[in-house]
Amino acid sequence: MLFRSLDIVMISIDKFYSRVMPYVQGCPEPTASQAILDAAIEFCDKTNVMRQTLDTFFTSKDVVDYDIDLPSRQLRVSKILTVCLDDDKLSGVFEQDSYYLPNREGKPTGYYTRRVDEALTLRFNVTPDDRYSVEVSAALSPTRSATSIESDLYDYWGDAIVSEAIAKLASMPQTVFFNPALAVEMSNKSREQCHTARIESQQGKVLGGTRVRLRPLVR
Repeated sequence: MLFRSLDIVMISIDKFYSRVMPYVQGCPEPTASQAILDAAIEFCDKTNVMRQTLDTFFTSKDVVDYDIDLPSRQLRVSKILTVCLDDDKLSGVFEQDSYYLPNREGKPTGYYTRRVDEALTLRFNVTPDDRYSVEVSAALSPTRSATSIESDLYDYWGDAIVSEAIAKLASMPQTVFFNPALAVEMSNKSREQCHTARIESQQGKVLGGTRVRLRPLVR
């Protein structure tokens, strides 16, 4: 089953409170929010369930870098999944290996990415010599400074995030909600739920479908 939406709908992190707080009574809300956010980020990074197809764009001659612009500052690109150039799938290249590739113009055959803070840049390993169509598929996750997350994470995968958040909080020593046995129980549940989500994402059950834009960076 493929979940698709035309717009990214965000919900406040505090929507998870009613499912987390009963297990960690006495936990301050800011601490709970941080644990929930950390759990959501880890879940997205491990499973790649929040997949998005970016708007098709076209390369410009002699422009090698393209910045990924997301529609919300609450989101970051966790991983580039595929890059297709004129319907041909490109190979990913490690950035450190790119220095050994010949510096030439032509039709790109590979790509790599660079990240500065939350910004991600897509760079082709060959400088485009013409106008080529490009389609990128990416996995997203919340940013470290997010105050809200994608609503589908709550609706479809809330159990995994709740379990991991409780595990994180219950494992905090010198707190009134420290509970090692609960932390182990919830960590095991989270691990199983993440495993299930990762398998289902590989079989096509993913969240999202919103198209986002890239803009060329002239170097």
